[in-house]
Amino acid sequence: MDNFEKVEKLVEKAGVTYEEAKKALEKADGDLLDAMIILEKDGKTAAPRQSSYSTQYEEQAQYVSVATQVENDRKSYDKDEQRRERKAKFRAGIGRITHFLSSNFLIIHKNGELVAKLPMWAVALIFIVAWHVALIAVIVSLFFGVGYTFRGEADMKVANDVMDKASSAAEKVKEEYNKL
Repeated sequence: MDNFEKVEKLVEKAGVTYEEAKKALEKADGDLLDAMIILEKDGKTAAPRQSSYSTQYEEQAQYVSVATQVENDRKSYDKDEQRRERKAKFRAGIGRITHFLSSNFLIIHKNGELVAKLPMWAVALIFIVAWHVALIAVIVSLFFGVGYTFRGEADMKVANDVMDKASSAAEKVKEEYNKL
């Protein structure tokens, strides 16, 4: 290999200018390896990168990223499982509410005669849409002898007691008004 080829090789491998490579080669008496060492000592080229190898799991990036991915997948699975459980609980709750509203009724009666029998879902819908009108209608109707009773699968004793007390209170108010 002649000097020109050696200079070109040094320029290519060391990343230095043509002039720097030629001077280093002259100092090294034409020895390519010595010229490279001279360039490194002069700080004109970077020292070769050092590599190290390890069998330690924590020191190997590809294994750490796999472990991280596995942990992220587990967390994602846990979140999906929690989401499924919440959906199942929500559906069960909706099912219980639907069953309650369709298996229980509000019975409206006046003087012992049946006026209407409404499923609780209809009563709930009426109170959702026009609660203020429905509430006033119930209170006013109590003064005209209309009674309300809840019947169905659920234990409606407390609700029926409340309706009985409201009817009694309306009767007392009516009696007091008639005394005047």
